[in-house]
Amino acid sequence: MLTAHAADDERVWYHQTRSMQNAGGQVFIMAPRSNAVTNECIHLYEADKYKRLGLMRYLANQLVDFQPDTIICDTPMALHAAQIYRRKNKAVCRILYDVTEWYPSKKNLNLLSGIEKAAKWLTLSVFNFWVNRHTDGFIFGEEDKARPFRRLFPGKSFVNTSYFPDLQYVKLNDSRSLTQELRLFYSGLLTQEKGFPQVLKAAVWIARFNPSVKVRLKVLSSEQLPTQPAVPDNLKLEFSPYLPFEDFCQQLADHDLFFDLRSTDAENQRCLPIKLFYYMAAGRPVIYSDLKAISKGCPEIEDFGHLVNPFDTEAIVDIVNAYVKDENLYRKHCSTARQLSEQKYNWKAIESDFVRFILQNE
Repeated sequence: MLTAHAADDERVWYHQTRSMQNAGGQVFIMAPRSNAVTNECIHLYEADKYKRLGLMRYLANQLVDFQPDTIICDTPMALHAAQIYRRKNKAVCRILYDVTEWYPSKKNLNLLSGIEKAAKWLTLSVFNFWVNRHTDGFIFGEEDKARPFRRLFPGKSFVNTSYFPDLQYVKLNDSRSLTQELRLFYSGLLTQEKGFPQVLKAAVWIARFNPSVKVRLKVLSSEQLPTQPAVPDNLKLEFSPYLPFEDFCQQLADHDLFFDLRSTDAENQRCLPIKLFYYMAAGRPVIYSDLKAISKGCPEIEDFGHLVNPFDTEAIVDIVNAYVKDENLYRKHCSTARQLSEQKYNWKAIESDFVRFILQNE
């Protein structure tokens, strides 16, 4: 049951759901209406029609039609709806929390003053603790997000399943020389917090330092720049809306380097970026902001990429120039990224743990 993610979310639909179906489980997905994939197991609802409490009651009533053995929830609000259903109908079922986001997060506290922010943080934290007292177990995507739940609820069952991709979705192309053309890639919002201005600045500097190289920056985003920035003649900017999951995966290997220069605030430091593992699977180097969550979640990061100060454009350009000048270094990092993905950072490596945890009591 989803309240913050679309039905075709890559983790929910392309990995968890398909793995449970392949294991013989019957899966139904309740999610907010969006441009999700159409499937008989997906049931969409109009979230905007309800206030928060009304939505939780609506979702609880809808669960009566499914009679689930296990309910996997993506937010505390979904957990509460599941608990209303179980209590009201005296249902025998497990309720699990798939913890992939901080709650409360900075998104919940935006545009609030200091006192208002503190009050809302406390309110949401108490609600989170209260609903999880009645949760039966957890699915953790990363260590930092697991830690508070493990400490507060040490007796509850859990499984660790990170954001690794199923490699069947990711196209793999051979690496190539970067001396003629350099294809850079960024996916995300065009905000300072997500680091797009730093990526654009780096692309401009890279083009200026390599005037004989055709540099292309492909940007996938739900936003548009209000004006086209001035860039060197050998730099081409390509903006595109977000792609469906399978199209996104197929396009990755058509690029040479992946950037993510998000801010290094306290929350980002403890968030492991999902796209990192898709870039690895495509067999390409990455240049990411120096986040503690990446060092913990992928300690081999420096074997195929770099963690950087997102504002040190000169150092970033030096890294890219080294790839342009040293084809062996570039090919080595490409090869290492894919090898690590095949050996360790892929969905098949953790799928059996997930399936056993979900179906153990069904």
